[in-house]
Amino acid sequence: MEAGVLTTVRRLQWMVALLALLWMATVAWLVMERNSTPAVLAVERLEIVEPDGKPALVLANSQRPIAATLDGRQIMEGQEEERRGVPSIIFFDGKGDEVGGMLFGLVEGENGFQAVRHLSLDGYKQDQTVVLAHYENPEGSQSGLIVSDRPKMHMFDAYAELGLEPGATREQTRAAIMQLPEETRAARLRELFGTNRAFLGSSYEDNAMLVLRDGEGRRRIVIEAPKQGEASISVLDENGETVLRLPENN
Repeated sequence: MEAGVLTTVRRLQWMVALLALLWMATVAWLVMERNSTPAVLAVERLEIVEPDGKPALVLANSQRPIAATLDGRQIMEGQEEERRGVPSIIFFDGKGDEVGGMLFGLVEGENGFQAVRHLSLDGYKQDQTVVLAHYENPEGSQSGLIVSDRPKMHMFDAYAELGLEPGATREQTRAAIMQLPEETRAARLRELFGTNRAFLGSSYEDNAMLVLRDGEGRRRIVIEAPKQGEASISVLDENGETVLRLPENN
């Protein structure tokens, strides 16, 4: 009888010890799990990548921007330096192509400040087609939505038409554009890079306005509400002449 009681006591002791070990392991796991998910994560650049390592989303401070890429190649050399000083969130399509982003910049100097808050979305293998932005300096501000048409061609093919390789600098691009004949330059640039079609917002003159342009970039409909004075609706022809205005001019 005594031997049976002793065996039972020992079994109870082992069970208590096992439960104690399980309890300590559970507490340790909870502590480790809590430490593995910090409440605040402080980094200078955070890159969300696809399983193959290609970027999906990049959040960067003002000193660690990322350059835009297309088909795995940098679109413009020197872009990282141009973006330096501007915190950003850059969107990629999971295939390595940049497709837009957000910029939040403030540059201060002796002549005041330049502020930009900018959201853009790019077309397929193309530049931005939708921009929602606010620009401000000591002289005033402009805020609005811009919609643009882009040609149905690869951006790098447009550069090739100018004799440029992918990654050409902004200065090289400007120089190539200036080599185009002046009389056909504007039309050629629309053919290669497209044109703005619509603007809805406020101008530096504090006028609220809607401007619609045709495929050649010409203003065709303008609805304007100035800060003070009479609002108007104007319809223009291909030559920029007003063919209808409401209210009518006296």
